[in-house]
Amino acid sequence: MSQIMPTSDSTPATATPADLTAAPDADEEMPPQRVELHIPWLTFIKVAAVLLGAYAVYVLWSLLLLVFLALFLAVTLSSFVDWLDKKGLRHWASLLIVIGGLLTIMGVSMALIVPELVQQVSAFSNNLPQLHEDALNQLPVGNVIRESIQSLLDSASWSEASTWFGHFMSAGGIALGGISQIALLLVIAIYLLIDGRKTFDWSLAFFSPLKRRKLRITANEVSQVIFGYVFGQVITSLLVMVYSFAVLRLLHVPGALMLAILAGIFDILPILGFFIATAPAFLLALSVSPQTAFIVLGLYMLFQLIENYLIVPMIYGKNLRVSTLTVLLGLLAGALLAGIPGALAALPIIASYAAIERIWLKPFLRDGVSEKHELQKDQHFGEKD
Repeated sequence: MSQIMPTSDSTPATATPADLTAAPDADEEMPPQRVELHIPWLTFIKVAAVLLGAYAVYVLWSLLLLVFLALFLAVTLSSFVDWLDKKGLRHWASLLIVIGGLLTIMGVSMALIVPELVQQVSAFSNNLPQLHEDALNQLPVGNVIRESIQSLLDSASWSEASTWFGHFMSAGGIALGGISQIALLLVIAIYLLIDGRKTFDWSLAFFSPLKRRKLRITANEVSQVIFGYVFGQVITSLLVMVYSFAVLRLLHVPGALMLAILAGIFDILPILGFFIATAPAFLLALSVSPQTAFIVLGLYMLFQLIENYLIVPMIYGKNLRVSTLTVLLGLLAGALLAGIPGALAALPIIASYAAIERIWLKPFLRDGVSEKHELQKDQHFGEKD
C-alpha cells in the first residue's frame, strides 16, 4: 500500500541546471569592458595650432611689444593727419607734414640734448665715488638719516656702476640699445600711419555687418583714448623735464639735465614714477647740502600735487577717468606681464574698458548696469550734471 507523504511550503526548491547557469558565483569577476575614446583629427590640429601660436608669441614677444607701442604712436599721429585733411589738404600732403614734423622735432631735440647728456653722464660716472662721499659728509655722524642713506649707497658697487655707465654711453651701447629701438619703433609707426587704415578696413571684411559696425565704433573711441593718453603724456613729461631742470640748475645740483630727462621719462609711470625719479635727485642734491636735498624733495612733491590735481585733469579731460587704485593695480599687472611696455599700455587699456562695456558687454549685463557705471564715474570725477 502506497503512502503519500505531505509536503511543506518551507522545503527549499531544487535548483535546475538552467538556474545554476544564470546565477554566477559572487566571487567571480565581471569581464573588463572596453572603452574607446575617439578624438577627431581636427582637435589635434587645433591644439597644435594653439601651441604653435603660443610659441610664436614667446619668440616674437619683444617685437610684438614694439609694434604695440608703435600703434600708440601711429594712432596719435593719425589724429593730426585727420585734422590736416579736414583743413583741405590732400592726404599725402598731410602725411608728409606730420611725418616730416615728427622727424624734425626728434632730430633737433637729439642734436641739442644728446651732447650735453653724454657729457653729464660721463662726468657722473667718473665722479660717482666722490659724490657718494660728499653726500655722506653733509650729514652728522650717528644721524638716522645718514645711516639709512649709507646702508643704501653701500649696497651698490661703485666701480661696477662706473663701468656700467661707461659701457652704456659708448657709441656701440647706444647704437645697439635705445637708438635702434627708437628708430625701429618710428619706422613701424610710420608704416602703420600710412597703411594702417587700409589694413583695418581689409580685416573688417571677415566679420558680419553688425560686428563691423561695432568694431568701427570701438576703434574710434579707443583711438580717442589713446590719442588723449599719448598727447597728454608728452605734454606732462615735457613740463616735468623743464620744471626739474630749472629747479636742479638753480640749486646747482650736479647732473641737472640727466636728472630732468630721467624725471620726464619716469613720469610716464603713474604714481611709481615719481618715487623712482625723486630718489636720485634727492641723493645728488644731498652732495650739495642737506638743505638743498630737502628743498628738491619739497619742490618735486609740490609739482606732483599740481600735476595730479590741476595739469592732468586739464589735459586729459574725459579721456582717462580712472581711479588711483585702478591705475596702481593696472600698472603693476602690466609691469608683471610685459615689463615697462606693459606698464605704459596699462592705463589706456583700462580707460578703454568703458567703451568696450557699452558697445560689446551691455547686452549681457543687467538692465541699467552700464548707465549706472557711467553715472558713478561722472559723480566720482566731479562731472555730475
